[in-house]
Amino acid sequence: MKHEKLILAGLTFMLIRINLQTSYDDLIFSISQKHDNNPHLVKAIIFVESRFKPGAHRQTAKEDSRGLGQINKNLAHSLGVKNLNDLYDPAFNIEIMNKAIDDHKTRVDSIFDIIAAYNAGSIRMKKSGFYINETYVKKVYSRFLLYSIFFV
Repeated sequence: MKHEKLILAGLTFMLIRINLQTSYDDLIFSISQKHDNNPHLVKAIIFVESRFKPGAHRQTAKEDSRGLGQINKNLAHSLGVKNLNDLYDPAFNIEIMNKAIDDHKTRVDSIFDIIAAYNAGSIRMKKSGFYINETYVKKVYSRFLLYSIFFV
């Protein structure tokens, strides 16, 4: 009986891990490590932002975000992006995401602050001591923990 439970637990672990893998994992890991960023954090942000859809495009009156990491045009221009359509290229988008995270790491300390800054910008990430988008921070952080557990 003990062996059956262990086998079942092992199979469950493997199925969950397989379900969490993406075709972008190698790219995310190599680019994130080059920037000394946690690849699980980058992957979690991508999951919440676009569900790993490189062609994702969100356009509102205030925002025009593109690609895996939903990079908005103001951030893209501040990081030297000339052609916004380049943001649809997964490798390029992940590179820009990591540059944005690098920039946030110079201004904030905790992983929660980095997540909030990615979503709202370093300047407006908190209002009256609370995160502007607490739900976003929770979604990214819970996904980050999941990836950290299943992909050591």
